Amino acid sequence: MGPLDNFILSEDALKATQSGFELQFRSHWYRSLPMSCMNIKAKINGKAILENEITVEVNGNKFPFSEVPNLEKEWLFITDAATLHVKNGETLIKGKTYEVEFDLGIFIPYVLVGAEGNPLLASSTVTKTLICQ
Repeated sequence: MGPLDNFILSEDALKATQSGFELQFRSHWYRSLPMSCMNIKAKINGKAILENEITVEVNGNKFPFSEVPNLEKEWLFITDAATLHVKNGETLIKGKTYEVEFDLGIFIPYVLVGAEGNPLLASSTVTKTLICQ
């Protein structure tokens, strides 16, 4: 989408945990928005992360991934990161590199387009090779 795409995934965004891994991300939009405006998909080494394996943490609060469309009061501020906590039984190895593909679609509620007046979709897909922390 634009120049802020490079900031969606930082170099230290991928962390191993005992039960899986964590992936931090930031918004590529220039304004803070509620989490309910975000559509998130991710892959590690080409393997899709399943939604039922994800808990989302934003502002110190954790939610099942299925709750993201309802999080209109949980905002992702432009200076903050949100974290996907993934529990899938596949523990990543610290120091090993992984290819992360992250698709972040943001529906902009104050920019309406088309005859139906749907929110603008600002979508970006970022692929980075990250060293697991």
